[in-house]
Amino acid sequence: MTTLVTGATGFAGINIVRALAESGTRVVALDTVGANDECIRYIHDLADKIQFVIGDVLDTQSTMKLAEETGIRRIVHAAAITPSGSVESLVPTRVINVNLMGTLNMLEIARKISAERFVFVSSSGVYGAPKNNKKLVTEASQTQPGNLYSICKLTCELLMKRYKHLYDLSAVVGRMSAIYGPMERVTTSRGNPSMIYKLIKAHLEGRAVKARGRDFVSDYTHVHDASYMWRNLTLVDELTHDVYNISAGVAYLLSDVLKTLQQIDPNFIFSYGDADQEVDVEVSPESERGALDLTRSINEFGFSPRYDLREGLEDYLQWAREYPTLFTPMMV
Repeated sequence: MTTLVTGATGFAGINIVRALAESGTRVVALDTVGANDECIRYIHDLADKIQFVIGDVLDTQSTMKLAEETGIRRIVHAAAITPSGSVESLVPTRVINVNLMGTLNMLEIARKISAERFVFVSSSGVYGAPKNNKKLVTEASQTQPGNLYSICKLTCELLMKRYKHLYDLSAVVGRMSAIYGPMERVTTSRGNPSMIYKLIKAHLEGRAVKARGRDFVSDYTHVHDASYMWRNLTLVDELTHDVYNISAGVAYLLSDVLKTLQQIDPNFIFSYGDADQEVDVEVSPESERGALDLTRSINEFGFSPRYDLREGLEDYLQWAREYPTLFTPMMV
């Protein structure tokens, strides 16, 4: 069986590619940029199962031809622009075009090739900031996206649901929360890296960190745990639901993250900034995310996150020291 992964050299994408290849699946890895040295190094032990292809989800004709020629049976659509606030305001049409029309194009391809599964990589951002950060967020919780990225994600979910109904397409959404870990870096498509990436970058550069929003939470999720769930959603024959949460299932304060990093390495230095001070990282009320309810993932797949916060940060910090080039200003 061959699976097409779009956005395949991105942070989530390359980890999904690796997880699928580890399961024995042949993967066609599509992205607008080729696999750089770090990507090749990351999957070198699985290279015989992975075919990297330069292409664009906006180019329906070429992508359709690729799907037919390589015998694609399943699609994981991870291609998206994750914009910073400035990019969102400067080029909103580009964000919408790639994130929305790119998904529509991939749904059309899935329909035309009678794909066995279409997996859409969505985000916990569709839920918006929690009204009560101590309450678990279920897949049935109210959606209230607050930026173009999450608005596009929710719109694409609705498109996928309609395609599923119209064409009897086996399709599923995963809503992923605040991932961090190996292979995250700033690229032309990912201009807004995770808060944990920013902390690790500052630490590797020997800088003290100034932070704001110590009492705001997020469900920080190690990318390897997320990848395990993406593999399940792609390869399991029968799925009970249309939407699954993908996260660690725990809401951590920003202060928890900072203190844990300092426990791991006492040379990690941080302080808190006031409202009028410039800071390195911030969790604002708008960017806060509550813990996602994992009941569906637990019941159907026996999912249990491998990494708690300390284990995840230890793993990532060790990995980051082996891949320092990914913490330079811009990667492609």
